[in-house]
Amino acid sequence: MKKIILLSIAFFTFISCSTQQKVAVDYDRDFDFNSNRTYTFSQSDYLKLNDLDSARLFNSIEKGLLYKGFQKNNSSNIVISVYPEEYVSKQQNSSVGLGMGTGGFGRIGGGLSVGIPITSEKLNQNYTVSMLDQGHLVWQGTLKIQMSVNSSPEAKEAIIQRGVMKLFYKFPPTKK
Repeated sequence: MKKIILLSIAFFTFISCSTQQKVAVDYDRDFDFNSNRTYTFSQSDYLKLNDLDSARLFNSIEKGLLYKGFQKNNSSNIVISVYPEEYVSKQQNSSVGLGMGTGGFGRIGGGLSVGIPITSEKLNQNYTVSMLDQGHLVWQGTLKIQMSVNSSPEAKEAIIQRGVMKLFYKFPPTKK
């Protein structure tokens, strides 16, 4: 019985510590991404992130685009703008139920159940990455990340990197 309780608690703790990543992408179907393989970041971006998370995000975007064959160039026509949003939410996860009972043929049954609510704080980071060609929107991706508030710097970097790789998975879009 003790093993079942301990395994249940460990399982729900593991689930509550996991991260979630959601990605959505939209693009201009007429734009030829192969005609220009360079980009620059918008100079007017005011990020509401701390400097460490901001650096992690931009480094991940640069690595993701470099992997796809794009080079950073300050005189490029393609300008990337990043709009972040960050907030902390409390999440009530499923409660663990412990129960006991007796019963059988002709006997009266009874039971006892105790619920243990598991609450955790989650850090939510939403990024909208927009690519503009001479002021015209040609590609936009949204990345939503949810992780534990107490994530280590290494874990944050890995989570952001994995999310950005997911965001640029099918980039550049091919003309059909």
